Amino acid sequence: MAFITTFDRLLFAYSIGVHIILVTMSISTIVVLSVAEYLGIRYKDKYYDLLAKRLAKVFTIFFAIGTASGIVMAAELVILFPKFFAVVAAVAMVPFYLEIFAFFTETIFLIIYFYYWDAFKNRITHWILTFFIGAGTLGSAAFIVMVNAWMNTPDGFNIPVFESTGQITGVNPWASLNSPSFLSEIAHVVPVTLLAGTMLIGGYFAYRYLISKNQDDRTFYMKGSKIAAALSMAYVILAGISGSLAASELIVTQPLKYSALELNLIGGRGFEPEKLFGTIVNGKIVGAITVPGLQSLLAGTGKASFVVPKGLMYYPMNEWPPLIVHTMFDLMVLFGILIGLYLLAYLIMWAMKKQPYGNKWMAILFPIFGVIAMYTMEDGWVVDEVGRQPWIIYNVMYVYQGANTTTSMIGPGIAMIIFYTILIPVSFYFSARVFNREEVSKEISESPSATGVNF
Repeated sequence: MAFITTFDRLLFAYSIGVHIILVTMSISTIVVLSVAEYLGIRYKDKYYDLLAKRLAKVFTIFFAIGTASGIVMAAELVILFPKFFAVVAAVAMVPFYLEIFAFFTETIFLIIYFYYWDAFKNRITHWILTFFIGAGTLGSAAFIVMVNAWMNTPDGFNIPVFESTGQITGVNPWASLNSPSFLSEIAHVVPVTLLAGTMLIGGYFAYRYLISKNQDDRTFYMKGSKIAAALSMAYVILAGISGSLAASELIVTQPLKYSALELNLIGGRGFEPEKLFGTIVNGKIVGAITVPGLQSLLAGTGKASFVVPKGLMYYPMNEWPPLIVHTMFDLMVLFGILIGLYLLAYLIMWAMKKQPYGNKWMAILFPIFGVIAMYTMEDGWVVDEVGRQPWIIYNVMYVYQGANTTTSMIGPGIAMIIFYTILIPVSFYFSARVFNREEVSKEISESPSATGVNF
């Protein structure tokens, strides 16, 4: 039973990890696309027009594959964790239902936008469609985050009665739309997701700029890099602020998770030190770099006397999440800071008119930080989910209580993991091939204005 539960968790974690990458690319691409089309209209710039047309193809690819992976993930949720989903169906199904409406919005306006590009005499009207597509894309993600927030801070039913009898009573299905942790979670998830995808897109543009020999190609990819860099600068600021607030929110809503992330063994003290890396061995913190008072300073929003929650030693060890989350949390913060410093350097060069998008070393670093940004975003999701362990619904239901205990999914699950392992690189490769199917100079010379999108 333990092996089956572990396998089911691994399968679902792998599936959702793949799905998150695809969704991240969809959300980020539609924003870059919208900005590119607006700039093309505003400045009558053929390069931005072409960038929007090509990104429309890429968005459609990630949208299609992401939709399919989302269906698989939904099926796995029901099959692998049926008892958990029974509670969700009774208490927190409204966000899933609303997600369907967001998906319809995204699909309908994408079809109009993509296939009827030439039907709009006023190009601003066509550009406005990207807002509806983006609203559907972001809406779908937001409603799923609602469910995750509800899992972290459950409400909307009589929890004491459920824990004692297993009966679901006192249901308020609308409570799942505004669980205590939703605002802090969505405020952090959105900019982090946009940052990861946009940095990866910008990194690809920078890479193509480096290898391009034709001046039209270099101009085209330079303009794409400028959009991606400008958006990323805004996203990283929002991600940093919201991340700090989200971490502080854990003090109130999930103190055990907070103590695990910060490696607080004792806690409950003023001037609590920040512990970088390290772990707990035989009841002692080992291998950590300690910065006196810093944790209390950050947690107390500037008040160093702030007392952090009681530490891990006050909780049963069987309820501790794996302490690897502390290291992953520190890596997430470290990489976020490095990305921020890179973008700060980019901004300084831009302000000094040194054209960072044309600088060789900045262009080399862009794709590297793009990959790091995607890893950091996935790392954050692992920290959030593993940090809630062993609970699937925090303080209500353990993972093993909600899991399937049959072996029926082992074979199909292994096949799905293999398929997903192939799917991600193939998706990116195919998107790149479609994006660069024609030479930039050829399309620019043949298209005096924006034309329909054709494969």
